[in-house]
Amino acid sequence: MELPVALLALSFLFTTEALPHGEGKVSQNRTINWHPCPDVEGQVVEALGVPISLPFDCASLPVPLDYTDPESGTLDLALIRVNATQEPVLGSVLWNPGGPGGTGVENLAVQSEELIEVLGGQYNVVSWDPRGTGKTIPFDCGLAETAAVQRRDADSLVRTNLTERFLNGGWDGAVSYAEACYSTMNATGELLGTAFVARDMVEIIDALGEDGLLRYWGLSYGTQLGSTFAAMFPERVERMLLDANINPHDYAVGHWGNYLVDADKTLLAFLDECAKAKDRCALAQYTGLTTAADLFEVLNAGLEPLLQNATSGHEEGWLAYLSVKQYIYSRLYWPRLWPRLAETITGFLNGSLTDLPLPTPDPTREPYNLGVDSINGIRCSDALWRASSPEEILDQVEYQATVSESFSDVGYEHTWTCAAWKMEAKERYTGNFSARTKFPILFVNGVFDVATPLVSAFNASAGFEDSVVLTHNGYGHGLTAHPSLCTTRAVQAYFKDGVLPELGTICEPDVGAWDLLESSTE
Repeated sequence: MELPVALLALSFLFTTEALPHGEGKVSQNRTINWHPCPDVEGQVVEALGVPISLPFDCASLPVPLDYTDPESGTLDLALIRVNATQEPVLGSVLWNPGGPGGTGVENLAVQSEELIEVLGGQYNVVSWDPRGTGKTIPFDCGLAETAAVQRRDADSLVRTNLTERFLNGGWDGAVSYAEACYSTMNATGELLGTAFVARDMVEIIDALGEDGLLRYWGLSYGTQLGSTFAAMFPERVERMLLDANINPHDYAVGHWGNYLVDADKTLLAFLDECAKAKDRCALAQYTGLTTAADLFEVLNAGLEPLLQNATSGHEEGWLAYLSVKQYIYSRLYWPRLWPRLAETITGFLNGSLTDLPLPTPDPTREPYNLGVDSINGIRCSDALWRASSPEEILDQVEYQATVSESFSDVGYEHTWTCAAWKMEAKERYTGNFSARTKFPILFVNGVFDVATPLVSAFNASAGFEDSVVLTHNGYGHGLTAHPSLCTTRAVQAYFKDGVLPELGTICEPDVGAWDLLESSTE
């Protein structure tokens, strides 16, 4: 996610001063008491419906509730650890799955096997529920059982014309949601910011009892957290892998600028892979077409009736349009899902929407992650973007509408919520995301990523001396979405041997998108 070019060079002046880097620790002499947690495992399996790949242990760690107030007491971070599978064990790597709002416990429990494998098997992987997520002061505005949930969801209102939608209900919905969250969560809503989470990471690495240095893998929003930590505590960075990158300046402002800038080309890449797969792709087989451009025309023609129904004022019409757009966008994150996506689009072109999960105003809370509104609680308290009327941000909304021809109309409403937000993080990082870290950072980014474009990795890397960007020439969100032995070897050499790839390194994926399912079962 990055800003228009004219804004990239700005050094943002935040409204809250950062604390001195050493303040606020509970203790320098603590240990973490790991223990089996079958109850947590049961909740995760129930919530996500997928098996646990490797055994894990849990723990809790008390950290300052408010780093700006020594008398505030503590909160307990929920921790998870998956042990290394090979000897000798080289230490622990902290992992953040992104979001913001992703719970480390849930995500590590189900993704541990591939993470351990990419790291070479010799590192324990440790994660935690960041503030606002999971069981760590969960951020819940109390709207999950009401129709208001539709106003807060990032993709939950049809917007054939984004600016028109903003002026005719979008801004009012953002204000209503922000007010509801303030009335419910104002006691803790200022304690969720990324700077506090970076300080929590210091507490974790100190309590691990290793060498007090950070070894870290952050995905998506996890790259924002990593950039913040590296800028605040550069002397603590022993290894840092930032994967699928947010432009940290863009995130800090809050309108997410150009985060969809590579979304259209990723959609075309999906259609191109489908055309190459020929009869193995249901959409190509059904249409008989052989080029991405022709398949794109067919898809657009199929969407046109839904577009008309969506503007008719009938709820069923906008739900159908929304469902199709959301489904396509979300499946572009994972090329393993592309064959199934092609099948679903084929069914849709045949007049069937039965395979598409329609949005509902009554989502069910899952048993583990209680922070149902944490994504907004975190990013909006971090954001500088504020407005008291829609006219104040209309220019930016008009810009948002131009970023992606295919997905801008379902991709930007979440930023309006942040403009209306009534809580600010007690601490924001005040610098320009630049530092000379103890050891250089490795940035990895895909070329075809619908949410974190490649240019964001270069924008982030520019602030950190001697850092390197490895270009992962695959599809999807994050390096594990489209595996590459070249990328995996580079990551292992970085963590184990301290070897950075050469500048300009490009790694190719091992197989094409339509071969991923077959390769994963070999």
